[in-house]
Amino acid sequence: MDDRSLLAQILQAWRVNNAINLKLIRQIPKKGFAVIPLASRGRTVAGQLAHMHNVHSGWVEFNGAKLPRAAKRFPRNAKLDRQRLVAAFRASGTALEAFIRERLHTGKRIRFFQGKPVRWMCYLIAHDSHHRGQIALALKQNGMNLPAKVAMNDVWYSWYGGDPS
Repeated sequence: MDDRSLLAQILQAWRVNNAINLKLIRQIPKKGFAVIPLASRGRTVAGQLAHMHNVHSGWVEFNGAKLPRAAKRFPRNAKLDRQRLVAAFRASGTALEAFIRERLHTGKRIRFFQGKPVRWMCYLIAHDSHHRGQIALALKQNGMNLPAKVAMNDVWYSWYGGDPS
């Protein structure tokens, strides 16, 4: 396997992860953005999505990269809706992909994660996956189960192959 093929696979993995986030956001019922897991003092679904986006953007900025305005972090208690979240995830996902590509091309290290961009990206995918699980649980506990197409096909089968969009 040559370096370009490996780079393409790494970036595709990030694209799949971000596409799953976008599919999930598009399928959450409007009232679902305000729910939290039962017996929890945790974040609302919208708050968890904002946190995920802020982690993406925050790490890129922490490593000295500039972000486009649309990819900037949400302020605490921002009013969020589907449209804002989709736009933010598109922008931060694209910015993060460009950042990973640049670091892998130049060999420049990142802060923490032993300086390894792929290790850092794997952390972000794991972090997003954790929060997607919390979101699905919050929705389920509040009587808003995700359709099987979303819960299985969009979230899980997206990793198996095909178009991530």
